[in-house]
Amino acid sequence: MQVHIRRLAMLVLVAVALLLMVVGISQAATTKNKAKSNKPHASITAKQAEAIVLGKFPGKIVEKTKLENEEGVWQYGVMVKSGKTLREVMVNAKTGKIDNVEVTNTTKEKDEAKADVANGPPPVFLGHRNEVKCVYGKQA
Repeated sequence: MQVHIRRLAMLVLVAVALLLMVVGISQAATTKNKAKSNKPHASITAKQAEAIVLGKFPGKIVEKTKLENEEGVWQYGVMVKSGKTLREVMVNAKTGKIDNVEVTNTTKEKDEAKADVANGPPPVFLGHRNEVKCVYGKQA
């Protein structure tokens, strides 16, 4: 009788250990997938984005091209000066298409940069586009 109880106890311990192992692996996979969703999904480089912009608006790139998350869409912000006209051109980092063009000036850009600093760090987007979890200044 005691042998059967010991075998049963061993079997229960092995089952619990296997269950804990499966749960740990599952949580590790979930964490890995969340980390992947926070990474920019860029199919083109900053240099390629600049070449696309210069093909449409000949001129000179005047600032470092930045990869930005604009409302859940990864875009390169390219500042190009053509003559006296300064443009901020947003290039979709996945498709390479120009999403937006804004005619601006240096004063306006400096004011936007100050406002960005005053508003704190940009939000971090988690999850799929259909279920966006937005956390300001820290990751959930």
